[in-house]
Amino acid sequence: MKTIVMDTSNIYLVIALYEDGQCIDKYQEKGNRRQSEYALTYLNEMLEKNNFDVLDVDEMIITIGPGSYTGQRVALTIAKTLAAISKIKIKAVSSLHGYVGKNKAISVIDARSKKIFVGVYDNNHNVVADQIMLIEEFATFKKQYANYPVWGDSEIVGHDKVEIDLSNNIYQAAKSVDYVKDVDNLVPQYLKDVEAKKIC
Repeated sequence: MKTIVMDTSNIYLVIALYEDGQCIDKYQEKGNRRQSEYALTYLNEMLEKNNFDVLDVDEMIITIGPGSYTGQRVALTIAKTLAAISKIKIKAVSSLHGYVGKNKAISVIDARSKKIFVGVYDNNHNVVADQIMLIEEFATFKKQYANYPVWGDSEIVGHDKVEIDLSNNIYQAAKSVDYVKDVDNLVPQYLKDVEAKKIC
């Protein structure tokens, strides 16, 4: 089983290749512009470096937000294109879930305008539905989950930054979701509609 993992939805560009459950190569780097400018280039370079023919890849795992309005669409567009020209199957994971994977944690992503996206996960189970809230509301929210560490953009809510392997967490998170049946109609996950387009 050959797998491509990609996240372009927030501040990182993440690309990884897995074969039979083992990561054979990965790239993770901050930089909002890298997603749109380099995602396809870096993917092609990684495939060539590891002698992967894209037509032989079995599945692609992507994150679909919440996150950057533009960033969410980069990996999605690549996935849709590959699905149209090959046998590849697509799995789509919440970006909040992707930050924590199968771990027990509160996932936080900067939504800008003094707001954050928040999700609570434990063993690949979504304990509380992904949501958006004001940063000032987080301390009260956190009291309900006192024994959960905070991952992702944790510093924005006053918690220490936890270094994570995003490609591995996304790969683990994908074990809890099914393949997308209708790739053509797959869209980014917005937790706010009009407002999301204004601030992301």
